[in-house]
Amino acid sequence: PGCYGLRKQEKMNRFLKLLGLVFLLAFSLPAEELPLSLRQAMELALVNNPELKSQRLELEIARMNIQQAKADYDPYIQLNSNFSSSERPSSQPAFGTEIKSINLNLTTGVMIPSGGNVSLSWQSSRQESNSTFMTLNPSYNSDLSLNIYQPILKGGLLNWRSIELEKAYNDLKQKELNLKSKALEIASRTEDAYWSLVRARMNYQVMEKSLERAQEMVRLAQAQLDAGVGSEVSLLQAKANLESTRASLLQSRAELKRAENNLKQLLYFQSEEELLATTIIPTDQPRAEKYLPNKEEFLRKAFERNYSLEGLNLSLENLRLSNQQVKNQLYPELNFSGNLTISGLAGDSDPKPQMIETGFVVPNPYPTPQPYMIELTTITPEESEWEGNFWDAVDRMLEGKYLSWQAGLVFKFPFGNRSAKSQWRVANYNYEKTELELARQRRILRFQLENLLSDLEGYYESWQASKTARELAEKSYAIERRKYQLGLSTPYQLLEQEEQLRQAELNEISALIEYNKAIGRVRRAEQGYLEGAVSGVSPVGISLPSVSGISLPSALGTGAGGLPAGVDLNLLRSLGISLP
Repeated sequence: PGCYGLRKQEKMNRFLKLLGLVFLLAFSLPAEELPLSLRQAMELALVNNPELKSQRLELEIARMNIQQAKADYDPYIQLNSNFSSSERPSSQPAFGTEIKSINLNLTTGVMIPSGGNVSLSWQSSRQESNSTFMTLNPSYNSDLSLNIYQPILKGGLLNWRSIELEKAYNDLKQKELNLKSKALEIASRTEDAYWSLVRARMNYQVMEKSLERAQEMVRLAQAQLDAGVGSEVSLLQAKANLESTRASLLQSRAELKRAENNLKQLLYFQSEEELLATTIIPTDQPRAEKYLPNKEEFLRKAFERNYSLEGLNLSLENLRLSNQQVKNQLYPELNFSGNLTISGLAGDSDPKPQMIETGFVVPNPYPTPQPYMIELTTITPEESEWEGNFWDAVDRMLEGKYLSWQAGLVFKFPFGNRSAKSQWRVANYNYEKTELELARQRRILRFQLENLLSDLEGYYESWQASKTARELAEKSYAIERRKYQLGLSTPYQLLEQEEQLRQAELNEISALIEYNKAIGRVRRAEQGYLEGAVSGVSPVGISLPSVSGISLPSALGTGAGGLPAGVDLNLLRSLGISLP
């Protein structure tokens, strides 16, 4: 049975060595190393980020909506021209059989904030006919009209379009909040991935130390066996522990690669191939000193800047504006319309004698079958006072002697008005619901902020405790190792102490990383974002060194100011977003 167990152990050792060789080959492929700080990682995650670009497009759409709201105040100008010619037979030729006319209308107008509109129209025409009754032929007419339409009760005197413009500005603020929130969300995910990579590297270093201790234990067991004070079982236990530690090291290395890929997934190089071929070396170390913000100042900033509360306040303001419009629909309609017109006339008069019919029936003096005929008379018209051309008609119009005006009111009262009343009640209910939700969110936020501060203190104390535990484990291991060297301890006891030391080192690393993540959560809460981690240092231009043949600006593609092309980080800074 002993030989069988020995062969089984040797087979397991060979399998573990083969597995280790596979992992070593997999991880020994040539790759470039890139030292990267947390700030640089965040900037690389933000630059060219498609989620952030999408939010920027939403921001631009909101700006265009403001322009559309402003466009309601844009004046317009309209030009109409018409040419006509009519020639038809008539039973009364004196009234003319041919008429030609030219009309030209020029109109300009604008909407006014009170819901009405004002327009100014100039109408001019030229008419020519072969009618004998035309005293001016051709004749020129010119009219200038001012038209006003204004709803007084329903739909008016509410600065209606100004309300729509204000709502559009609130929507723009909401899109800015969304952009800030998305940027901090990306920065938060990047910080978590960065510290996870730091933890994975530190865990890997702990496993390397554990491997060194396991190798030393094998050497001690071999030395004791050679000196005749140890047993072969102790040596086998030490070797088994060595291979087990080696397997744990390989597993830790795989976790390190996974953590690195998780961070790479958030970064944007010029190509994925360059990114995958690069080994990221985090240069920032987790913070070890105690961080304790002023509670009153922290709560004040967190409440003032919280994106959720700001968004709800904007929604509440838009509801208030909409409620004004809905309430206006309860009123009866009372509309005013007015018109003021000045006119001018000119034309060519023909003072030559003309034969016209008087309308009387007289005996026919001519030898024709008809015994009677319509009496004819000759008149010589005087020269018309409207003699002139087109510009004379315009001048007479501008003199303002011929003025006409019109003004009127239209009143409409709907009985019941149940539709508007129902909409008004629904609008009030929605407003009240939003107020309740705002109060609920403020209450939730208050407890969440308290939890953040409590977590920060708890993680710091947990790290201090785990640090003390690691120091005690180191001393215990040193004592047990010395006892083992003197033959006063067993391999099992030494292995147990080594396992406790390794676990204590891993616990200290985990507690320290969680403490740094808690610091990030507190800092980003001060900036208004509660679901990520970001430190409060203003961003500056990214400056990454060339490492192992990689010149980062050329590897990433640069834009203005040496930054990679894409989302402008200055935009984020102008919106109040701070990055480490």
